[in-house]
Amino acid sequence: MLTNANPRRLLLKNAEPTLEQDACPTCGTVVRKGNLRAHYEKVHPKRASSFSHDKPTAAQPRRARNHPRRKLLFYGLLGTCIILISTVAALVISENTVRMHIQPQLSVLIEGAPSTVPSGIGINQTLWRNHSLDRYGVAGRSPLTTRDTSGTIHVDANTDRNFTLQDFLGVWGETVDAYQVVGNQVPQGDSACIVVNEQTLPAINDVVLADNQKITVEIVKGSCSYLS
Repeated sequence: MLTNANPRRLLLKNAEPTLEQDACPTCGTVVRKGNLRAHYEKVHPKRASSFSHDKPTAAQPRRARNHPRRKLLFYGLLGTCIILISTVAALVISENTVRMHIQPQLSVLIEGAPSTVPSGIGINQTLWRNHSLDRYGVAGRSPLTTRDTSGTIHVDANTDRNFTLQDFLGVWGETVDAYQVVGNQVPQGDSACIVVNEQTLPAINDVVLADNQKITVEIVKGSCSYLS
């Protein structure tokens, strides 16, 4: 039987396939690359229909072509995240940067007797009653604070804008008007007055705060006119 076999066919069946060849998974015959389908149809016609399931599909090159798209999507998302983080960081830095700093001085006199302006206004919760200006503050504080009992008002804001005496009094939770001065009722016949840099104003007036400004709010006997 072996003497009648085709030596070339035996050699092809037992040979190892090279890069330019394919081996038949059914009979082991080595054929040229690309001829495996024809071999199946000729030698194994019953299995030819399953040939496409045995060979790798063309999906691999397609997936390979999708890699650049995935990379573009990844880098696009990464770039967007970096931009968002940078924007948020810039906003945080901006909100905590002091762009306005002035120190007016406030004194309180009740019929000639000084009354202490407490430390911690705009810092301690018990002395921080109005929070409408908090967005202008820095480091979690109100933009209008006191840090000792000297009466110095520290205006530290992240925005350059006008702040008034009434703004400060609102943060403190006190009132200065024709009827009371910082919790002290104005007796009948007396007056509530505001003196700004030696200029006397009725208590109904508001005052825009300025650096090194001297402000006195007081109750006086009679009218405010004698202070001028």
